[in-house]
Amino acid sequence: MPLSESLQKYAKKLGYPNSKTMEKILSILFDTQEKQTIASLLPGSIDNLAGRACMLPQDVERVIKELRFMGAVCRNHRLSGDEEVFELYPGVIELRDAVLLTPGIDYSMVEMWDHIIREELPETIPLWRKYKVPPALRTIPIEKTVDSRSTVLDIESAAAIVQNAEQIVVLPCVCRSSRHTLNKSPECPAPDDAHICMLINRFGEEALERGIGTAVSKEEALAKLKLAEEAGLVHMTRNNIKSDLSLCNCCSCCCTGLFLINQIKYEAFAPSRFRVTLKEENCLGCGVCVDRCQFHAIELDEVAKIDPDSCFGCGNCVLTCPAEALILEEIRPREFIRST
Repeated sequence: MPLSESLQKYAKKLGYPNSKTMEKILSILFDTQEKQTIASLLPGSIDNLAGRACMLPQDVERVIKELRFMGAVCRNHRLSGDEEVFELYPGVIELRDAVLLTPGIDYSMVEMWDHIIREELPETIPLWRKYKVPPALRTIPIEKTVDSRSTVLDIESAAAIVQNAEQIVVLPCVCRSSRHTLNKSPECPAPDDAHICMLINRFGEEALERGIGTAVSKEEALAKLKLAEEAGLVHMTRNNIKSDLSLCNCCSCCCTGLFLINQIKYEAFAPSRFRVTLKEENCLGCGVCVDRCQFHAIELDEVAKIDPDSCFGCGNCVLTCPAEALILEEIRPREFIRST
């Protein structure tokens, strides 16, 4: 069925006012008049929506349940008090992630979202630059690669995030699952354990309420972080200090953010407070660091050559350098990390 005016406005808000692909995605998610009516009235609670839509509360609850299962709407934990409040996802990446995590998602939906991300998303970058949209995620350095004697790692430590979490839910990486489904990353370095992305606290609660993801212990989560580090993946989390967050483990062949950084030259991630430097006299010229760098910041010319502007300070190269020729240096103050 054709999109309602309110869903056309939603497509525009997401940044895709003229996209036939986005129009088709939304028409599949909101495929009945009931769903489109409810979408036009969000945000709201079940009783609030029922009154405004002139529907029975049980009918609204049924529609919300269907939309939530499909990843089309979510619960707003900030507004939820005595009543649960539901809303449309605020951004295209959040919507993409929620939809593609739906159990049994159709192959054609994966194809459409891949087209949106790889072909249409880059066209929105000039607008992001114009309005100086801050990066949504930031890089977290691998803790072993930072000299803890001189630097306190709390908000920048993946291990500390896990240790301080009240709830941890693991689930497949949306970017990686999509690219693997489409057979577009056959040499992905990620471990076979596909469930290495994590949702912390209320983000995890939202996933469990949808019936996706698995709650794990802190010990299990730490083991998954170790697997990711051994595979050369980059830790990423939200680019501000909050207790509810995602903790991703990214590779350049699959990750949307790394695609934007490496191919489109848009800093979708904020760097960590660190940057790698080379002790040239120690370098063996083995090239291990070149293979490990997900940001394509290192080349080999007898010894490693590092592009400082391309280094995001993840520590991947430092972790496996056989000659210990690479070190992470602290180059930004703690205030560099946003608190809002």
